[in-house]
Amino acid sequence: MELTKVIAKRKSVRAYKPDAVSEETLNAILAAGCAAPVGMAKYDTLHFTVIENKEILGRISNTIKQMMKREGDAIYAAPTLVIISSKEPMAPGIDYTNAACIAENMMLTATDANVGSVLIWGPAMAIEADSSLKEAIAIPEGYKPLFSVAFGYPAKDDDKEKELKVKITMNVVK
Repeated sequence: MELTKVIAKRKSVRAYKPDAVSEETLNAILAAGCAAPVGMAKYDTLHFTVIENKEILGRISNTIKQMMKREGDAIYAAPTLVIISSKEPMAPGIDYTNAACIAENMMLTATDANVGSVLIWGPAMAIEADSSLKEAIAIPEGYKPLFSVAFGYPAKDDDKEKELKVKITMNVVK
């Protein structure tokens, strides 16, 4: 697919079919994340945790629901959740900047493969709040979960493309 078409089709999916993403497709998505620009090429400061275990996904969702006092599946019944974690950053905010670049690469690659995705903050909060979750998913010592991306096949087909136009206010300084 052409890049601008992928960008126009990329959207946050909040309802998934139970079908697992193929290993080949998931590996392509993860490889795209590894190709993202990272501050000073410090890739060794980052870590992915790929979760496909339904019991653990349910525990994460339930913890988020309790913490945020919300109803429904907090990870939208996605069959795959990728937690992006980082070591202590060398400068404030660079950890989130790196993770955001990684997440966007992965989400665009997923869109190109007709896999839905959504960036979710809740799992990182749940994992930090429940040390047994952090232990169950084996995030290495010294890494902090920042946020996650859910992946799966959308429950509803929606091939509608966004119009690519400037929607954010700006000023131009010449």
